[in-house]
Amino acid sequence: MQRWIVMLALVGWIGAGCMPSSPEVPQAAGPLIRMPKSYRFDPPTLQVKVGTTVTWINEDNFTHNVHFLSGADWQSPPLRPGQQTSFTFTKPGEYRYQCDFHAQMMKGVIIVTP
Repeated sequence: MQRWIVMLALVGWIGAGCMPSSPEVPQAAGPLIRMPKSYRFDPPTLQVKVGTTVTWINEDNFTHNVHFLSGADWQSPPLRPGQQTSFTFTKPGEYRYQCDFHAQMMKGVIIVTP
């Protein structure tokens, strides 16, 4: 009887390892902006305090990037699906940004307060 219990437990354990797992979002240092399927930043506007690190994660099937148009001279490398990038805001101001690959649709703004 105990052998059957051990066998069933082993089959369940092995089977669980074969099951597809849901994708896990990496832990972000601070607020997270998602790039979901639909060519957008979510949320499109975010307000944070100086010293905050914001992380963007690409949850789409296409490559995106983050390119600041105002507030700082910075842009991320191209982010393939599942990749992320972060930026720490050291000065107050308004930081407008876009995805260079989809500039007509993907725009956002970070408002940084003291």
